Amino acid sequence: MKVSVKKDTHNGTQPVRVLKHNLTHRLVERNEALIKQLHSDFRLAKNITYHIAELPLVDRQTPFIDENGIINIHETYLSYIWAISFSMFVIYEEEIAIPDQIKRGIPTHKENNPELVDIAKELFSYAKSLVVVYSDWDKENLPNPEFFDEETEEGWYILRNNDLYVEVINFILCHEIAHAELEHINRKKNNILDEQQLKQLELEADTRAVNLMLENCRNRKVTELALIIGLASMLFSRNSLDGGKEHPDIDKRIDNVINILSPDAEHSIWPLLVLFVKLWDEQFSFNFTHGTHYNNYKDFYYELIKQA
Repeated sequence: MKVSVKKDTHNGTQPVRVLKHNLTHRLVERNEALIKQLHSDFRLAKNITYHIAELPLVDRQTPFIDENGIINIHETYLSYIWAISFSMFVIYEEEIAIPDQIKRGIPTHKENNPELVDIAKELFSYAKSLVVVYSDWDKENLPNPEFFDEETEEGWYILRNNDLYVEVINFILCHEIAHAELEHINRKKNNILDEQQLKQLELEADTRAVNLMLENCRNRKVTELALIIGLASMLFSRNSLDGGKEHPDIDKRIDNVINILSPDAEHSIWPLLVLFVKLWDEQFSFNFTHGTHYNNYKDFYYELIKQA
């Protein structure tokens, strides 16, 4: 039976409100000394501004750190990330990982559940819609972290996705902290920087955020997947890899993380990236072409992304 896990302390209007405190607790837990230092020298404000607004992502509902060192996060963005993370997790497990284990004669923890894939794809459609139009999350019928039955397979995925989601958002928050630590805010305030210089600051913040995440992680594999989800989730908000005037192209940011992680060709990062790019291809009808056989998912990913 589905039950609500909402408490009076969970303010907000969207189901991700129940994980708000998990985000900051883990962030401080893994970076307490650094955060205290940045507070003491006034590079980082002591509080994060949590925006509660029923607005789509295009209405400036994405994270940033302002000139006063205040990190701003937005509830709709958090909903978008939770829904993307859950959808990718379920589709990856049910359509890639479990079938591959069965094919290779490796015991699996469960059987395939096509119905769960269908509902994950429904949630994925909802996540994509939040980019341009806000609508309420159907808690009765779509997976969410607030109202669910933890005894079901859906509930099993929800509990594990909550942990994955917190890691994804911690990466995003570490990126903003890195801007403060590396004094990017002052550099932008006191200098006229060209596009390439601005993009370099973003890569520097990504690199520092990745290292902060890896230095203090509970499960390295989960953290590595979270890093990829944090960046690849941006694909569904636009029909190109273009990062604009201040941010590097999405594939360049993903490559930067991959260079740090140095995953081998059999790492689960690669099929996850293939899944992201194939769904992005379907969303915008790019009609990417690809062969029927690849040595590994790494080759498959680069074959797809080079066509974008």
